[in-house]
Amino acid sequence: MHEERQIKPADFENILNNLDAVVYVADTDTHELLFMNTYALRHIAHADNFSDIAHLPCYAVLQKNQTRPCDFCTNAKLPANGDVLVWEFKNTRSQCWYQCRDRLIEWHDGRLVRLEVATDISERKKAEEALQRAQKELTTLAETDSLTGLYNRRAFFRYVDELIKLRVQTAYFAIILLDIDHFKLINDRFGHEAGDKLLSAIGKALRSLNNKNSVVARTGGEEFTIAVTGASQDALVAVAHQVQALISDITLNYFDATLSCTASVGIATTNTQSPDINQIMRHADHALYRAKAAGRARTEIAT
Repeated sequence: MHEERQIKPADFENILNNLDAVVYVADTDTHELLFMNTYALRHIAHADNFSDIAHLPCYAVLQKNQTRPCDFCTNAKLPANGDVLVWEFKNTRSQCWYQCRDRLIEWHDGRLVRLEVATDISERKKAEEALQRAQKELTTLAETDSLTGLYNRRAFFRYVDELIKLRVQTAYFAIILLDIDHFKLINDRFGHEAGDKLLSAIGKALRSLNNKNSVVARTGGEEFTIAVTGASQDALVAVAHQVQALISDITLNYFDATLSCTASVGIATTNTQSPDINQIMRHADHALYRAKAAGRARTEIAT
């Protein structure tokens, strides 16, 4: 028969000290550290021996510049039946992400203490963050007109719905349509590169109108649409005049030429709670047609 082998406490401690994971035990009432393995000592506590930090509170050793129990401390959340609580956080000392597995266990003197085993998941987090950035970039590409940096037509209607839902109940809503006057002549005279540079400058000017109360988009070749909410009809009409002035103020040097343009603007407003976007856009379009018919470089208000 094989001689029975007993595993001694020193063997358990040796196993814990050779794990590539943070392992520590702390008192749930006083937060006093009762045990910390070698991995945690080296990677977080930066101590050579547990005796160097013994009896210190866990938050002072595990976190940077922490002088009181952490806001995210799990002591109050630990299941009384000994089940494991799994959570993730970024350590302020090591700057590494950890997946933590916490549970209540009984210490040798009978008190309940917190046992935490935390594994480094920093590489996984980096991959997740890279994926999120890529997804955000794809969303931006799908929603943004690359030339002007404004929303495209599809994104415009999506965000207009959100704008209407989130507006103050008493707020007015308006659609402002603008068309760059005689833009074809600029392309014909200076070339499409000049036209593109001018459209880019227009996009930059109109982006200054972007805020929580507006949605600005390029909805056609030289056509732009703005949805905006405001306290009154007069305030929204003032925005339309501001838009016309912004376009008129644009000047752009292109080789030996100076490019500039004007815009015809049409605006339609409403204070109904559930406006019909297509109907308001039709009214704004009729107003834009009147602005063009009246000589361009002007703003017309839908009746």
